[in-house]
Amino acid sequence: MNNNKFSYQVNGQEINLLIDSDHIALKFYEPFPRSERSKFVNENKMLGEFSKRVELPGEKFTIFRLMHQPKNSPNATNTAFTFLNQSDEIKKVIPVFKSGNKKVVATDKIIIGFQSTDLNTALLLKKYNCEEIEASYNEMIVRIPEAADMFDLMKLIEKENGVSYVEPDFITIGSNNNRKISYNFPDSDDKIDDKKDLSKLQYALKVTMAEEAWKIHLGSKNIKIAILDEGVETTHPDLKAVIEKSFDATDDDTFQEPNSWDGHGTACCGLAAAEHKKFGIKGLSGGCAVFAVRLAFSKAPESEWITSNSIIRRAIDWSWKSGADVLSNSWGGGAPSNAITNAFNRARENGRNGKGCVVVIAAGNEDAKVSYPGNLEEVLTVSASNEYDEPKTKFSQDGEYWWGSCFGAEVDVAAPGVHNLTTDISGSNGYNKEHNYTDFNGTSSSTPIVAGIAALILSANPSLSEKEVRDIIKQTADKVGHLPYYRGHNDRMGFGRVNALRAVNAALGATNDNAPSEKLASFIKPAKEAMNHLIGSSMNIF
Repeated sequence: MNNNKFSYQVNGQEINLLIDSDHIALKFYEPFPRSERSKFVNENKMLGEFSKRVELPGEKFTIFRLMHQPKNSPNATNTAFTFLNQSDEIKKVIPVFKSGNKKVVATDKIIIGFQSTDLNTALLLKKYNCEEIEASYNEMIVRIPEAADMFDLMKLIEKENGVSYVEPDFITIGSNNNRKISYNFPDSDDKIDDKKDLSKLQYALKVTMAEEAWKIHLGSKNIKIAILDEGVETTHPDLKAVIEKSFDATDDDTFQEPNSWDGHGTACCGLAAAEHKKFGIKGLSGGCAVFAVRLAFSKAPESEWITSNSIIRRAIDWSWKSGADVLSNSWGGGAPSNAITNAFNRARENGRNGKGCVVVIAAGNEDAKVSYPGNLEEVLTVSASNEYDEPKTKFSQDGEYWWGSCFGAEVDVAAPGVHNLTTDISGSNGYNKEHNYTDFNGTSSSTPIVAGIAALILSANPSLSEKEVRDIIKQTADKVGHLPYYRGHNDRMGFGRVNALRAVNAALGATNDNAPSEKLASFIKPAKEAMNHLIGSSMNIF
């Protein structure tokens, strides 16, 4: 296989895909029962265990690990392709690509962007024997012929008059990289209890001065935060009162309840918008409503996220068209996409009756450069800080040595991203097996904090444009971390760690600039000790 062959264009830039030499995707002839497939795989020494396969929903392709003999042989992948293509049981063999820590597969669907709605797309589809699946906004998802070479076909189609881009409708399989941290519950008043006010354990509320901001202006239910994730548990006692609409972009219906083991979206939702009441935690937005939007899922506990470009595009478009004001995105790392970028641009330009939705995106947890889509312009890209107002690195004093926030010029602001107490899937399937709350971290947890503050700003002043909200959040951030800020910016912290009080005052046009947040040392130490009694999970979805 020639690596140079696998490329496509995004915004005029050539994207070259890197083959994952450890995996391969197969389509079996049908009918071919699983028992026979298992026998074929077990007898074939090139493929890993059948039980560890990844079946792509609705795609009829299955990903297997390649067992190279000898290991790391440069020709091993080509040998596997040649052998499996000649097998009577296999209908098609396609490569698996690597994009950061994600696996990416181009099956038999592509997305075509057109320059105008006046084009006769039917003639183009007929010319290349393609089948339309879905169309909107000058874009069309189509299925290509079984025998076609996708990347060769895309290069032909993109030369046609009126075509603005062609890209695979990638299936993305994301590694969770969950790391469980077990703490023992002491016999003390700090034990997590669903019948207690747990907001005292939310150090992010103190550091960002959210509690002071709420005294000036609470969030409004007229402002909606879309949590684009793996689904939100709508029956959670801290969330059920704030969730207004639901949508599942993975199957295009309104039932988006997460799998019992998929707790990521529920955790994000709590940080952004948990109801303010006597018991439980408090969301940063202080009273705003939520749109729960499912754009990915995992098929079993500890397994990987699965989604696609067209699913993500559908989730974004549904959110802004349904009236969302803020889009919170604690995910990323897949291959760049024209379709996803265009959907975000539509949200920013057309949402809120033309004032634009505020798009908030996680920077990533790989202690490397910011990945897509956090590297897009005109979004709020969020890195992680810790309870000591340091940038989150593998060496920061929070003790979570296994991850660091992504960094770069694209980072706009930082927000607390370790030891964040938040809502969890109820029962024994969540991150925390004993309670409805969990210790949550990663830029996954930083992002909904910023989304909540953005919603609080719009509650205070709904006339603001999305750019004005972004500017307020950046301009009112605190320059913390004992770091140099060149022209006001640091690649780890962006324009600083967010400050909800200063942001709300700015939104209201207040002239008195409140003092930056203090170190809060007297609060942080006992709060951190109490938080260390939690059973947590370090997320690398983001």
